[in-house]
Amino acid sequence: MNKLIDLTGKRYGKLTVIKRAEQNHVSPCGTVSVVWVCQCDCGNIVLVLGKNLRSGKSTNCGCIRRINLPKSRRTHGDSRNCRLYRIYHDMINRCKNPNTENYHRYGGRGISVCDEWLNSYEKFRNWALLNGYTDNLTLDRINNDGNYAPDNCRWVTHKENCQNRPTDYLKRRVVNGIQT
Repeated sequence: MNKLIDLTGKRYGKLTVIKRAEQNHVSPCGTVSVVWVCQCDCGNIVLVLGKNLRSGKSTNCGCIRRINLPKSRRTHGDSRNCRLYRIYHDMINRCKNPNTENYHRYGGRGISVCDEWLNSYEKFRNWALLNGYTDNLTLDRINNDGNYAPDNCRWVTHKENCQNRPTDYLKRRVVNGIQT
């Protein structure tokens, strides 16, 4: 059995070892590795395998990678798979892209996105988080003839959103078996 090397207080790149973690890491093949609690110079606390510290494989919490990402991939920090980002992207697409399925109901009839949101996902995200966004709600325009803007939007359930559709839309949906 190997003797434990105490790494407490030692620095490895931007990481300073604070203490040994309460649990070891056990790999799928049964190998046990000691895990250390480390603080990065950026302030993040991370768990790192001792062997990765000693070998130089782990020298920061990942902040260096985020800094070195191309600007286009680190603008707002949310993944394109993030639900809120997809809502934002779809909102803009409905209003700006004539090739989208529902453009005629949005951009095609003059609905637009306010400049504040159009130019900044971060501002949209901040508004959403301050105004009750949760993963079970949808974005709704209070006035269906108004634009997407902070004073005309809210978060509602899917059922509430369906009840806020314009009546002419409901009439246009199917006429004599033809969608209009």
